[in-house]
Amino acid sequence: MNSRTLTNIILLFVLLLFIGFYLNTKNKPVEIERLTNLIPDDINSIYIPRDNKNGILLQKELLPSGETTWNMIKPYSIKAHQFRVNTLLGLSQTPIIESFDSRTLNLQHYALDKPRARISFNNTEIAFGKTNPLNSKRYLKNKNKLVLVSDDTYPLISAQPATFVDLMLLPEKNISALTLNDLKIEKTKSTHWISSSKKLSDNALSADQIQILLDDWRNAQAFAVHKYMPRKKLGKIQITFEDSIIDFELSDDDPWLILSRPDLGIEYHLDSSQKQKLFGPFNSTSEPVITTPSQSQLSGTSNARTT
Repeated sequence: MNSRTLTNIILLFVLLLFIGFYLNTKNKPVEIERLTNLIPDDINSIYIPRDNKNGILLQKELLPSGETTWNMIKPYSIKAHQFRVNTLLGLSQTPIIESFDSRTLNLQHYALDKPRARISFNNTEIAFGKTNPLNSKRYLKNKNKLVLVSDDTYPLISAQPATFVDLMLLPEKNISALTLNDLKIEKTKSTHWISSSKKLSDNALSADQIQILLDDWRNAQAFAVHKYMPRKKLGKIQITFEDSIIDFELSDDDPWLILSRPDLGIEYHLDSSQKQKLFGPFNSTSEPVITTPSQSQLSGTSNARTT
């Protein structure tokens, strides 16, 4: 083998190595640096401190079904708004646009000497600074790293604690009794439902009407939850489950329906159209009274629901 042939073999070998390296690099996914190294499924607690020490504590719970759910522990002990919790979890995976060593910087220039907000995922704290006026990106700090990211979660993290309460009025439990002022609906030992009322006949509602009313309460959902505000009481609702009781106050019905939980310190705001479903017509004295719905109101719904 002469020297020219050997040189060509070597060049071919080098070329093949270069092609292999190029193809391997081309197919390799680009690694994106993210705000934290946390895996969202491994995050079990979220804490948002407040200056008044009424911080928001959210914790993940493993259900008997194997699924997980998030609950608020502080300041309200209740199921959390799952979508908004997932929005917070998404912050931990935010791609970093620029990164700096915070130890070499004056944090006051980025409003990170006194952070505008903070959030902790497990034991990893993220501090929120100001936004960059040139690109509207926000400065965040994670340990000794100052980063610039696209952030849409600051308004949520700064919101009132009640924002993180689930919008459903009732937990996913079996109702055993429902009391709306003078009307009471309860399940008998034979698992049949009966109703009674001081103002209506002994058999106040039919079986279909009872089922519709129960379903409406099970599916009732607010458009917002706020901190409880004392108001004039227009009525009282008590819902009994196998292991607990929930008491609501009817606080307002115009321009929207407000159902309060003074025991928790929150109130649910519902569209005013919900009062027909949950209470029936309202009389001039503002106290809710259940009346027998007309046939036109029941048509198309009673046959679609089952006990």
